[in-house]
Amino acid sequence: MDQIVPNMRHKQPDYLDNLPPGYRFCPTDSELILYYLKPKIETGKHPECRIYAVNLYNHSPEELTNQYRACDDKWYFFTPRERKYEKGNVPNRRTGDFGVWKASQKYTSVYHHDATGSRVVGTKRGLGYHDRTGCKTSWLMQEYAMNDPNLPIKSRQDSNKVCDLLSVEPKHHISGET
Repeated sequence: MDQIVPNMRHKQPDYLDNLPPGYRFCPTDSELILYYLKPKIETGKHPECRIYAVNLYNHSPEELTNQYRACDDKWYFFTPRERKYEKGNVPNRRTGDFGVWKASQKYTSVYHHDATGSRVVGTKRGLGYHDRTGCKTSWLMQEYAMNDPNLPIKSRQDSNKVCDLLSVEPKHHISGET
């Protein structure tokens, strides 16, 4: 199980700290896939941005948001794709605190629009977080996956190399509210 680096939120310098006021990390869905996820999968190198590499399924949303810096109240993570069953395609989204991320939307296509038209570059899916008692919380996440047929099959399926790009949007916990 990976460990969260203590106090990363406060001590680690960030490339955004060197930018002039007014600049924000606000990528579109297609930019997340084309300019951050694709290079990460193809080269294995982490792009210079505020996307943290951590297995987010080992941690609760509260642990992650307490340790990592946000971008306008959103957190971005590269996380390995894990399978629920060794030979299956069903993702394992159970967290270390026994909560679970459950799909709240179907997969939707992400399009990139340019001068030549538009094309599908990946998919995204909305998920909601349920705590260990099964109560739905107000933590939401968008899970992004690349849709590139030019990548070798092994790269697309290998759970150690293919990562989903995730953004977590915090809200107050709603379990127990009426």
